[in-house]
Amino acid sequence: TGGPGLSKYVTKKVTLDAGFDSGDMIVYVTGYRPVGTNINVYYKILNRADTQKFEDGSWQLMTKTNSTDSKYSQTRGDLFEYTFAPGTTGVDQGYVSYTSTNGQTYTTFSQFALKIVFTTSDKTAVPFATDMRCIALPSNVNTTV
Repeated sequence: TGGPGLSKYVTKKVTLDAGFDSGDMIVYVTGYRPVGTNINVYYKILNRADTQKFEDGSWQLMTKTNSTDSKYSQTRGDLFEYTFAPGTTGVDQGYVSYTSTNGQTYTTFSQFALKIVFTTSDKTAVPFATDMRCIALPSNVNTTV
């Protein structure tokens, strides 16, 4: 259910308190990432008014921001903080959006989960994470400048 990645970490579902629904998020991952490897972060969200089950939602790929896509580790102790946000090609779009199984599009969420997937083209160089944190935000709060 978590996808075909052999090395991944999936968080538990987080439910925000009533009145704290969010429209954006930012994720920070500190990790080891040698050349030829990658760390990808996906999110799954659910709006409070959506009738679909959380488990039926789709994982959406986040983009690395703040030029963190070009940082590579030279040694196992060489750790970098990578920043991820909803968006494409390194640009934080400032909001989340998903279309439910009923065809309705939502731009806020009350529940979310994250999935970190580690990939490599060389099985002797495997990336890993030492910590991860996520901040649920209102829409259009630019935190990655």
